Amino acid sequence: MEQLLETEKKVLASGIEIKYLADEFLFRHGQKAEFVFYLQSGSILLEWPNENKSLIIINKPIFIGIDEAIHGRKYTCTAMTTEVSEFLVFDRAYFNQLITEFDQAKEYFEIMRLEFLTHVNQQTSK
Repeated sequence: MEQLLETEKKVLASGIEIKYLADEFLFRHGQKAEFVFYLQSGSILLEWPNENKSLIIINKPIFIGIDEAIHGRKYTCTAMTTEVSEFLVFDRAYFNQLITEFDQAKEYFEIMRLEFLTHVNQQTSK
């Protein structure tokens, strides 16, 4: 567990901090996944148009777009800020480099991917 925390520190220190204004798109459904986002503060609206579901995540540190970036897919949802929000942003190529650079990164990102999916499934099934 301590190794995963150390990996998390290294990974988060590698992201580029970007502040988004309210109502800015991070990405749209069907767009090629070029970035992974980590919500540091603020809130984001996620919408899955094909599944007719949506979710707002408020001030929850969480990665968005891991699955799409790892597998080279298109984004499965649309992501838009609902207030001024701060993110760490990882270019897809650099993100994949991090996975190979840090020993525990693959395991860490798998845990983060599952955490995102679990959060989405819990919140949208209500």
